[in-house]
Amino acid sequence: MFRLVFTLPLRVIDLNAPPAKKPDPAKKKKKSLSPILDQIVYGGSSVALSLIKMQTIAGDKAMFRSPSLNKTVIFKYPNFDQQLADQPPPPPSANAPSVADTAAKSERPIETAIYIPHDATEIAAGGYAIYLRQRDFENLIKHHVGIDIGQISQSYERDVEILRLIDSIPSLDPFLLKSALAKFQDEVHPGYFSISEAEETGIKTLIAGKVNPIVAKALGLTSANDVNERSARFLQALWDPTMPEAKLFVSAFGISGDQAQQIFEGWKGVSFYEHTFNRNKAATAKVLSWLNSPDAVPLDIREYKHYKEQQDMFRQQVIKKLRNIISTVSSIFGEYTICHGKFMNEGDPKPFRQFLAGVYRRYWVLGYCSMAVLHASSIFDRFMQSAIQNRLQFDQLDEMLKRLDVSLNSQSDGTV
Repeated sequence: MFRLVFTLPLRVIDLNAPPAKKPDPAKKKKKSLSPILDQIVYGGSSVALSLIKMQTIAGDKAMFRSPSLNKTVIFKYPNFDQQLADQPPPPPSANAPSVADTAAKSERPIETAIYIPHDATEIAAGGYAIYLRQRDFENLIKHHVGIDIGQISQSYERDVEILRLIDSIPSLDPFLLKSALAKFQDEVHPGYFSISEAEETGIKTLIAGKVNPIVAKALGLTSANDVNERSARFLQALWDPTMPEAKLFVSAFGISGDQAQQIFEGWKGVSFYEHTFNRNKAATAKVLSWLNSPDAVPLDIREYKHYKEQQDMFRQQVIKKLRNIISTVSSIFGEYTICHGKFMNEGDPKPFRQFLAGVYRRYWVLGYCSMAVLHASSIFDRFMQSAIQNRLQFDQLDEMLKRLDVSLNSQSDGTV
């Protein structure tokens, strides 16, 4: 059963959001998706999981036993206590408090929500968003989905547990989702995870390469056979932190065994996001480079010269947010590299112990950063499909900047 913490009102997502600006009334504008709805429809697999699309494919291996839940979209949305993207991170240091420690609203500063469209065949037409940790969640899910949390049947207990597990990860990346729902893997159609065995194995191999040397050093292993045998067990513990090896490892760093599960989940997550950011580095750089280039000057800027200064300021605001997210990511990975080097090369475990103590929060900050830059790249690519010689019209750029600004926001009350 959920412990309901946040007081968040029911959000009605309205497709008919007004445009950012109307400099030329003669020009017709298409109705624009609200910022949240844009992320639900176009945010990608790390932001939204469309259960609706899987209904006909999944058959008796649907994610949930509740038919109503299988007609929804699960999505993630940040809700940090501060505007993380507006806070330049400190330079990487093994002893300095990290951005993750100071910026996160709580251990889980990213909300999980259930989007219930008015029409399941037209997701973009609007609907309701129920946040799992809002105060009146139980009443709302009973009213809109038909699940009574207070008197759930045994079959729906499974649905509530799956929702809880989904809420335990910061983004819906297929690799993390599949790992979180491992106990239900045989019951749930693999199409929900959209990740091949080869890709999953590749990611696990990369994570193993990071973990093995640290395990050997922490436990004082020198024999190649011992390293291989013990490391294999610790790698299993990464995917199942309830194994005794997890507690043994954190105890070797003077950390309470009770923290083993969170630490192993966070450590695995940080390693995963390092892989994700490296893979998407070029796409993020392309967005930043274009925003800083002469191509970002609208084709029809002469018609809107009175608005140029305002739009330039807005563009610089978006650039600043994107740069600070990139800097936040670099800070966390830089901190990890320093701590790792101190331990492996100098035998000093203190910085790495400090990093592990806050690794779960770092994991969630990286989850937000990953979703933000992936969605920003998606927004950019969609708008550039209408570009002429790599340039946009004034109103197109204005709308793109508005969407990028929301995408790079680390705090939202969920309203449109």
